[in-house]
Amino acid sequence: MSRHSRSSRASVAQSGFTLLEVMIAVVILSVGLLGMALLQSTSLRAAQTTNERSQATMLVYEMMDMVRTNRRQASQYGLIRENQFFGDGRDGACAIGAPVPAQRWAADRNDWVCAVRRAIPDARGRVTVTGAVVPDGPGAATPATIEVRLEWCDPRGGAMSGTPEFDPLFTVDCAGTTNVIVARSGL
Repeated sequence: MSRHSRSSRASVAQSGFTLLEVMIAVVILSVGLLGMALLQSTSLRAAQTTNERSQATMLVYEMMDMVRTNRRQASQYGLIRENQFFGDGRDGACAIGAPVPAQRWAADRNDWVCAVRRAIPDARGRVTVTGAVVPDGPGAATPATIEVRLEWCDPRGGAMSGTPEFDPLFTVDCAGTTNVIVARSGL
């Protein structure tokens, strides 16, 4: 056997081994890139859920402030119920140029419901006011409490990632996670 044919065979065997190494490296790199893509999508879902929860918290406290600034009509805010949350917050009472109700509590209700629908389209809310707030005539105010609740279904979440401290009242058929934000306070 000639010296040239031996080196040719060694070269072929070595190049085959190098091709195998390259293929293994490509597989390892592919698995790593897929892992990074999964991590990125999980991070994006978590950021969207966190954003919704932050907006819901701000909206709940905004309603609490609306009631506190309009104590004379505070009991009327208790008329805000989950069946008033409709559409995407851009038509009907939420449309630009829609008539503003004469009663301040009704205007606050429309503003709040529209803001909730724009921020979290699937959310439903409820306001509960207990106790008389301010008498019409002279006298001391009766203690009152207010509870504002927002609930929505997050299809991105798993069964274990909700807020277990509050049971959902009106979001019962959820394929993902039911998020519940509740704030209670005295007036």
